[in-house]
Amino acid sequence: MRSPARRLSFERSRAERRTVRSRGAASETIPPDMRTLAIALALFASASVAGCGGGGSPARRSATGARGHAPSPRALSPKRGLAFARAVNLTAADLPEFRVSHEHAHKTPAQRQAERDLLRCAGSATRGAHAAEASSPSLVFKRGLIDFGVSSEVLVSASPSLANGELAALHTARVRHCFSRYLDVLLRTQRLGNATIGPVSIQSGNPPAPGTSGSFGWRVTATFRLVSVRVPFYLDLLGFVLGPARVTLISSGALRPFPAAIQQRLYTLLLARAREHAL
Repeated sequence: MRSPARRLSFERSRAERRTVRSRGAASETIPPDMRTLAIALALFASASVAGCGGGGSPARRSATGARGHAPSPRALSPKRGLAFARAVNLTAADLPEFRVSHEHAHKTPAQRQAERDLLRCAGSATRGAHAAEASSPSLVFKRGLIDFGVSSEVLVSASPSLANGELAALHTARVRHCFSRYLDVLLRTQRLGNATIGPVSIQSGNPPAPGTSGSFGWRVTATFRLVSVRVPFYLDLLGFVLGPARVTLISSGALRPFPAAIQQRLYTLLLARAREHAL
């Protein structure tokens, strides 16, 4: 069986070889900060629920998977929620062939405005009640033109009904449309040098998540044009709701999608940890 490190040793495609010959191509293909995207997604899903007047039964109708969990008999404290998030989130040990990125993105005025527009598109300027939220380190793998990144995010809502409401919101076409517009602005504000960015598209699905209230999956695709070369960028968001918690795996790839086998392993790992430490 090949190791994950060997799975990441790809042979260059024709498009990649052409991109190498484009001056500054490697430095100009800069994917957006994944933590920025995760936070925006959390804000957006919460605002969508607030704008629609809360979670409740629509969430249960839209979510896929097993039956929803009943509210915890104990009051959920922020300390307990953070302990859950830390137990579930990815760590550097989960992907030893990747390294921890210490780069921190600073939001520009244009990006902050885009985030406000995103919330308005959701129908609310307020976010839902989260007892706790935490993210993993950003883990990256860069070799030549291959550029992969992955992280996880855990949000613990005040109740399972709010978490299910956010899940239902993520299944709506309106949410995908609003988030697509936000990503388009976000990508266009990146330091792209001579590159231009094409339209952003989002495809949705439901990754298997047995034993949870439901799941969601987004494949976001955009294309950078460097001179005469097109460079695709892929962003995958796979998540599920278990009780009051929403767990999301965020992975990205420039030129190629994030490796499917590794993505599946990490998603399954997050699901197993969430079940083990269920609130």
